[in-house]
Amino acid sequence: NDNFKTNFASIGCAGEVKLHDAGDRFEEWELQIWVKFRAVTDMHILDAHRQSGGERSVSTMLYLISLQELTSAPFRVVDEINQGMDPINERKIFKRMTKAASSSEATQTFLLTPKLLNNLQYTEDCTVLCIFNGPWIVEMAKRWREM
Repeated sequence: NDNFKTNFASIGCAGEVKLHDAGDRFEEWELQIWVKFRAVTDMHILDAHRQSGGERSVSTMLYLISLQELTSAPFRVVDEINQGMDPINERKIFKRMTKAASSSEATQTFLLTPKLLNNLQYTEDCTVLCIFNGPWIVEMAKRWREM
């Protein structure tokens, strides 16, 4: 919860992770993610009806980043998490993600995406690989070799 709060605060929003205790009814226990994206609103449980797809993507990514310090894995893969985000949030999440992936304790992280914004800031620990695919690649490969 502390990591999640810190990550949300870093993008100018608020978020908390809470455990809903249902007593002896263990099947009803829930891990709830509460978020607030606008200063004039209250915190609400993250769901498909209140928040936009981009806001849910931001929340999911910040939750995953928050868990990195608590879990161990040889590498992490994130697939197209930025697709529903507006450019402002995409930049904020990319900055948080590269910061988390560049820490000394971090494992290798792969972001798979068909698009990235222009002029994103990378740390020296980041490597970008562009893979081109599709029927047009034959002509592009010929031009690349001629350069």
